[in-house]
Amino acid sequence: MQPLDSPAQQQAHTVSRQETATLSTELDGYLPRPLLTQPPVLRAPIEIRPPKIEGKGASDSTYVGVLSLFIDEDGKVRHILSDEPPLPYEFEQAAREAFLAASFMPGVRDGNIAKSRLRVEVVFDANAPTHSEPTALAP
Repeated sequence: MQPLDSPAQQQAHTVSRQETATLSTELDGYLPRPLLTQPPVLRAPIEIRPPKIEGKGASDSTYVGVLSLFIDEDGKVRHILSDEPPLPYEFEQAAREAFLAASFMPGVRDGNIAKSRLRVEVVFDANAPTHSEPTALAP
């Protein structure tokens, strides 16, 4: 296994950010949390399994990152963008897989189901309880 944020993984993050500009037009129709009457809500708790990593101190470290989830009218996560602060590559991938498999009750604006953007803080903490729910952040 490669160390956290190897040059290849850093390049993957860079490519991902370049592709973000291309996605911006497609993602314009997703409303941020403050514009929704009711935010999207997880239908069931999700568990994000931390990856196994090697290296001194890796197993007792804490990693925090923010992801923007783009949730469609059916409650399915269609896109995920990494915000600041970013997670190390392996941790971001674990979070992406969990959120892409999750199901939400869609967001609502003025009584109508709406595409929505939800920012979540993801915390990998070796000393925390194993079950926790994501925390929504303001845009």
